[in-house]
Amino acid sequence: MRESGLYVNPKQVDRLDDCYFYHTMDLPGVGTVKGNWDLREGMDKYLGNFDFSGKRVLDIGAASGALSFAIEQKGARVVSFDLSENEEWDMVPYAKWEEYLHIANERKAIIRRLNNSYWFSHRLLDSRAKFVHGSVYHIPHEIGEVNVSVYGCILLHLRDPFLALQSGLRLTCETVVITEFLRKEAIESKKPYMLFLPDSRIVEPKDTWWDLKPEIICRMISVLGFEEAYVSYHSQKYEGASHPMFTVVGRRTCGRPFMF
Repeated sequence: MRESGLYVNPKQVDRLDDCYFYHTMDLPGVGTVKGNWDLREGMDKYLGNFDFSGKRVLDIGAASGALSFAIEQKGARVVSFDLSENEEWDMVPYAKWEEYLHIANERKAIIRRLNNSYWFSHRLLDSRAKFVHGSVYHIPHEIGEVNVSVYGCILLHLRDPFLALQSGLRLTCETVVITEFLRKEAIESKKPYMLFLPDSRIVEPKDTWWDLKPEIICRMISVLGFEEAYVSYHSQKYEGASHPMFTVVGRRTCGRPFMF
């Protein structure tokens, strides 16, 4: 697949079997396609009930594109951002995990099928969203200024969530929307903390690094100039079960895009 400058040329994907859907989606002419997440009933809460109308939005970690397309349907111009099959999934490099390299290569095949699900849906939904491939730690300046950045439950899967925030928020002039799991409290505290989850004794989890609390998210984005933030709580369906979540909506109060 060729790329035209920064943006990926739309890929013609006609076969559902060539796709891996991370999100459950309702697609014209196809019907409901099942994915790991089903955000259809709770999408507004997942996105912090934010008004995206007229905004230019960067959806970071777009996966199958459910957030991108929902935000577009709310009147935004969307740039979706995610890995290509040529880039590395941020897996935990356990010394005991002998299959690490083999699984890393398998994950590239999953990324290819995930990208396919985006383009399959993009075509059926007649979307005008643009797509950029790359690492979340090095989001291209060439995307330009956006009004809003969205991080849909990806920070827990990243080795360096602060760097991922810095990479996207240096392009963001108004608002950031961040949604994460709300795990059962291992430590009863309202202090800003994050818990390191990988456990070498059981070699799990494989691709989840952090339990991030709302307070640490608010502290991180305040460093980057988004000092006004509010937190909302909701539940979303993952693998058929309801899970508690939180969403932080932060507003830029100081600094400016491209300053760091």
